[in-house]
Formats: sequence, structure tokens, C-alpha cells
Amino acid sequence: MIRLIKNKKIEIILWVFIIAYALYFSYFTILRYKTLYASYYDLGIMHQTVYNSYQAIKTGDWGRFLELTNPTGVEQIKRMAIHSDILLGLISPFYFIHAGPETLLVIQSIVSALGALAIFKIAVFVFQKINSRYFIALIFSLCYLLYVPFERANIYDFHAVTLSTTLLLFMFYFWLVKKYKLSFLFFLLSIISKEQVALTTMMFGLYSILIFIRHSGKRSASRIDSGQARMTKAEKIFSLSMISFSIFWFVASVFYIIPLFRGGQHFAVQRYSDFGDSPIRIIIGTITNPYSISKYILRVDTLGYLVTLLGPVGFLSLLSPTQLIIASPEFAINLLSKNPNMRNIIYQYTAVITPFVFISAIYGAKRVIGYLLLVIRKKSIKNVEKKIIILLSSYLFIFTLVWAYQKGPLLFSREADIHPLKYPQKEIKDVAFWARTLQDEQLKISTTGQLSPFFTSRRYFYTFSARYRMADYVIVRLNEIYSYPEKWELIPVYEKLKEDYNYNLIYKRENFEVYKKVKS
Repeated sequence: MIRLIKNKKIEIILWVFIIAYALYFSYFTILRYKTLYASYYDLGIMHQTVYNSYQAIKTGDWGRFLELTNPTGVEQIKRMAIHSDILLGLISPFYFIHAGPETLLVIQSIVSALGALAIFKIAVFVFQKINSRYFIALIFSLCYLLYVPFERANIYDFHAVTLSTTLLLFMFYFWLVKKYKLSFLFFLLSIISKEQVALTTMMFGLYSILIFIRHSGKRSASRIDSGQARMTKAEKIFSLSMISFSIFWFVASVFYIIPLFRGGQHFAVQRYSDFGDSPIRIIIGTITNPYSISKYILRVDTLGYLVTLLGPVGFLSLLSPTQLIIASPEFAINLLSKNPNMRNIIYQYTAVITPFVFISAIYGAKRVIGYLLLVIRKKSIKNVEKKIIILLSSYLFIFTLVWAYQKGPLLFSREADIHPLKYPQKEIKDVAFWARTLQDEQLKISTTGQLSPFFTSRRYFYTFSARYRMADYVIVRLNEIYSYPEKWELIPVYEKLKEDYNYNLIYKRENFEVYKKVKS
């Protein structure tokens, strides 16, 4: 009874930290958006997609479901022309509560925080033979909430794939406890967060077969009946269904759905042009061209990338690489890409890797505990298990805190993200005013990037470029135009806008300008 009470207290502590995380990151990401630090890529894009889907449900105009204005064109397209992340459509009913970007940011923070609960449950199961399992499970959960790549992904606008971190963790947990229907449900939600997630779930399906076979072998060794060595029907159905569905969804998405809606092959093909000029040639090229692979993997920044991913868990993941290998397709996608942002932990590209960094770390910790118990128990030391758990937990938490201090976004960090708190952009009042003034969703608007999330609650929106001529109103911040990486493209467009007789400047304050289209 005493132990049960202590365990309940640990669970209460866990929920306190989960709620605290959800509240802080909901507040911070909304503040980041309100103070003009969010952008069109990708909060504006995601919000327009979800908003149009919400309007489709609300009005019955189903042509708007998963629709947005082409970020590089003037036509309306389906989200599947960019990514097969149709999970966005399932999120859209939440817009009946509040139809704004804030809803996406709160959902992302809450779902991300709940991943700590999955970590806790996985750890309790894995350490079930250890008396202090609830304590070490709590430590892993807290380390997860402080994990730098995880927090950075949560902060950087909104992406459906960021939700896959928690979805994959619950998929793994329900598989552990043999609740295969629930595991399969979380698997389905995971793969519709982004097309390549299916490659990782395919690897998990193969992993589950390996584990089932291994456990069946152990059962057969203790029973005369050799039939006990066979996988159960439920285990077979689960594993084979997961592998089949994963392959089907990846092939369907990359080779059929995206090309159908895009009118051409996946936009990311160019990132892997060293291996081929089409998805199938890229896959073949990575298999048949080991030199090109080594050229990418052995880059200087690869080691730093891996250290940043594994360092916060004290490199315990390396002690159980089997679980880490489940995420090998996502590692390959990031490491072989020409886009260096995919190896930068501030973006969403770590979302699919994070679950398996922690799962493998948990299993790695189990191996450490088992080895130390085997060695130290021979010396007849009292309370040896408790001391090992305290030592290992301290080791893990120290590594997490050091990395959180060095690279994390929280206020105590050396690289704390303090700009939304201390340096709100001067134009926030002007933006809020014009967002209210132009809230009629029938109006077509064009804005510079960091203004866009305020104006994408509409069917037609054009990020500021030569396509501004499609808009009824054009709203710009000059400091964005003159400081963006695309400034050599944007500055000439802005100069044309000033001279365009079809538009009148109707409002100006310092760097903020509003142009209205002249009625013919």
C-alpha cells in the first residue's frame, strides 16, 4: 500500500510537468505568433489548409477540404500536392472552438506534452522487474520534456509531422502491452502525418516480427510442445498488416497521390539528385552507390547532428541500437539530403527520430542496470538496485540538463528563445488592426512572410511576390523585404508595387504599408 501511494505521487508529479509543459509552450508559441516571429513557412500554410478544411465542413463546400493557395503559384491546390499529411483534415473540427492559428499551436503543445505519458508507460513496462521502476520512468519522462530537438520542433511554427512523435510513442506502448488495435490506430494516425513516416513504421513492423520470433523461441525452450514457438494469429496479423499498410501508403503517396495533385513528381526529389532524378531512381541509387552515401554520411556536420540527438540521453541509445534502427529511414532521409536544414535540430525534421532515441535509451538503461546488478550483487552491497537506479538517473538527468542549458530554448538556457518575450515587433498593433479590418474571408490578401499567419483565414492568400497582383490588399513590412534571403527577388517586386497604378497606398507607419487594389 505504501509503495502504491508513492507511485501515485510520482504519477501526480508527472502530470504536473506535462500540464506545465503544455501551458508554457502553448503560451510561448502563441506569443511568438502574436509578436510576428512565426511565418508563412509553415504556420501560414498550415493554418490556411486547416481553415479551408474547417470551412468545407461548416458550409458543405467540400472543394475547400485540404485546399490552399499554391505557395509558388496563383492557383488553388490540395495539400497533397506538397505533402501527404492529411492528418490536417482531422484537426480541422477543432476550429469550431477557435478558427485561428492559436488552435494549431495549442494542439501541438498538448499532444507533444502527452508524449511524456507514453514515455513513462513504456519505461514502467520495460523496467517492470525493478522496484524503483516508477522513479526511473519519471526521470525519462522529464528528460523527454527537456529534450532540446523536441522542444525546438514544438516551437518552430506548426507541422502535422511534429504530432507523430507522440503518436509513434503510443503506437509502441500499446504494442508492448499487446493492445494491437490501439497500436494500429496510432500507427494509422502516424503515417498520415507525413508520407515518409510510413518507412519508419514499416521498420517497426519488421522489428515486431523479430521480437515475436525471439519471444516465441524462448517460450518453446520451456515447453515440450514445439507449436508454442509459432507467432500467435494476432501477432502475425498485426505485424504483417503494419508492414503492408506502410509500404502501400508510402508507394501510394510518393508515386501516385502527390504526383496526381502536383502534376509532377515530389518537390523534394531535387534534394537527392546525386542518387537519381525520380523517387524510384533515388531508391535504387542509394542502394547501388555506396560512395555517394559515404560522401554524405561522413560529412563533418553529421557527427555533430548525431551527437546533438543522442547526447541529451547520455548516449544510452547506442547500448540498444535495435530500437534506434527503427528510425533508420528517417536518419537516411535527413543525412542524404542536400538541404542542411534537415540536419538542424530547430526544425521538425527530428520528430520521427525522437521517439526511438528515447525508446532505445530506455532499453539501453535496462541493459546497464542488468549488467551492474550482475556484477555488484556478488559483492553483497545493501540496497544495490536502488543505488544503481539513483546513479543511472542522475547520469541521465545531468546530461539532459547540460544539453538543455547549452542548446535549449527555455529561459535558463544559453540559447534561450527570448525574442517574443523581450523584443516584440513594433508592428504588432498595426497587424492586429488590419487583421480585424480585413477579416472578410472573401477578400484576397498578399503579405510578407511574418504577417501571413494573421491573414490566411481565407480561401485565397498570396505570399508577397510577383503574384501580389491577384490580391485585393497587399500588406508588407519593409524590413522583411530588405532582410529576407529572397531580398534580391522581393526588392524589385516591391519597387514595382510602389509604381503600380492598380494599387493605392492607403496606410503607412514606418516599416508597415498597406496597399489597396483600385476598382476598375
